[in-house]
Amino acid sequence: MLLPEGWESWPDEAKEKLRDTLQAATIRADVFGALEYRPTERQQAFHAATEFDVLYGGAAGGGKTRALLMDDIRDAITYPGIRIGAFRRSYPELEESLLAELAQISYADAVGARWRGDAHELRFPNGSLIMYRYAENVNDATRRQGGQYQKLTFDEVTLTAPDVVGFLKSRIRSGRKDIPVIGIRSGSNPGGIGHGDVKKRYIDATDYGEKVITDKRGRTVRFIPSKLSDNPYLNPEYMADLADLPDEMRRAFVDGNWDVFAGQFFAEFDRDLHAVVPFEIAPEWKRYAGIDYGYAAPWCTLWAAVDSDKRIWVYRELYEKGLVETDQALAIKAAETGEHVARRFADPSMWSKTGSAPSPAEAYGTAGVRIEKAVNDRAPGWSRLRGYLANGPACPIHRQQGLQLCPKLHITAGCPNLLRTLPVLPYDKTKTEDLDTHAEDHAADALRYLVMGTSGASRPARVSSAARARIPIGTAARR
Repeated sequence: MLLPEGWESWPDEAKEKLRDTLQAATIRADVFGALEYRPTERQQAFHAATEFDVLYGGAAGGGKTRALLMDDIRDAITYPGIRIGAFRRSYPELEESLLAELAQISYADAVGARWRGDAHELRFPNGSLIMYRYAENVNDATRRQGGQYQKLTFDEVTLTAPDVVGFLKSRIRSGRKDIPVIGIRSGSNPGGIGHGDVKKRYIDATDYGEKVITDKRGRTVRFIPSKLSDNPYLNPEYMADLADLPDEMRRAFVDGNWDVFAGQFFAEFDRDLHAVVPFEIAPEWKRYAGIDYGYAAPWCTLWAAVDSDKRIWVYRELYEKGLVETDQALAIKAAETGEHVARRFADPSMWSKTGSAPSPAEAYGTAGVRIEKAVNDRAPGWSRLRGYLANGPACPIHRQQGLQLCPKLHITAGCPNLLRTLPVLPYDKTKTEDLDTHAEDHAADALRYLVMGTSGASRPARVSSAARARIPIGTAARR
């Protein structure tokens, strides 16, 4: 329904009555029917969701992109004047997903929409607007700083960096009482640079979609899982192709398993085997530290002990933003009270200087914390770390569970950020032997320095049977 010419100059009461009339008419209209869209049961659940922040995702082929597109068009028609921002990481990705789907329905001309290709915008007679945008980094996102959206849509949200998504979410607001703020709608498969943050917010927090949670800002969050079998319209060839994928990719794309994903850098990580509860470290075991420097980005220090079988036990971490070098060093000294740390392997960038100011390494030394340059060969470092994540003869914990093999590296629950970030790091898009450095890799870098240092250090002293007894039997950490 078109707005009458000159309606902007009408009295406020007349404009409100007109909007109410238009809204009532559009709500009664069968938008999906006009667009010949027949949502599946899962898509219907997504369209019916009233929570502020909803993720529809999991397996490939669940109709996520089509559902996002149709949901936006319905809301644009239902709420006159609404502004919706639909985002992907790049314009080529937009053209292959949302815009391709939009072209298939003739740019929604059946419901009166008009496409402006030069602006990548879908405009509606009632004044509503859907803007299709890209945002690969924060600089791209800040171009939208003056923008105001009542709804944000993210297609394949895990492929967009978390800080970009976070900035765009800050653009949600409404300056008019008659236009509601709907919130955020996202779709995604497992994997990508944002996998860890998405899994933490939507999947882990909601117990894989079993409950709706409220975040610290009072916004309701919901996860609607999708599987390949949820879409009856898929052709058998596509389903067969997905079923033939390698095991890890198949579990992610067919089963919608968020514990594994395509492009996972440390696919060998198994929380049930690598994670253990904290315990008293035997005094005979030599202790080491690995330090990844940061100020605006997190600074991370990890401590590990090496037993007589050369297993590495990572038992403590410090992880913080905004801490200057001297305070970092003092925090390390405080954490090490009462113990002897043989060597500390630090990020080589800490020896770089800016002007006449002392380097971070010099600041550490002045504070009484001795560090040495870590080996910073990335590919060999990751390879060495993989070797320790792999199995060797079982430790006492896992022998008690009847296992003959277990990893050569264990991480206690005293290292929550390492346990959180290590399993969700993705491969670099171009460097096949490296991980994506745009991901949250600070704890992983500290661990790499640690492993390269300890595995090249002298062999620790033999451990007595009494010291072995300090390892708590049967205390492997569970999910």
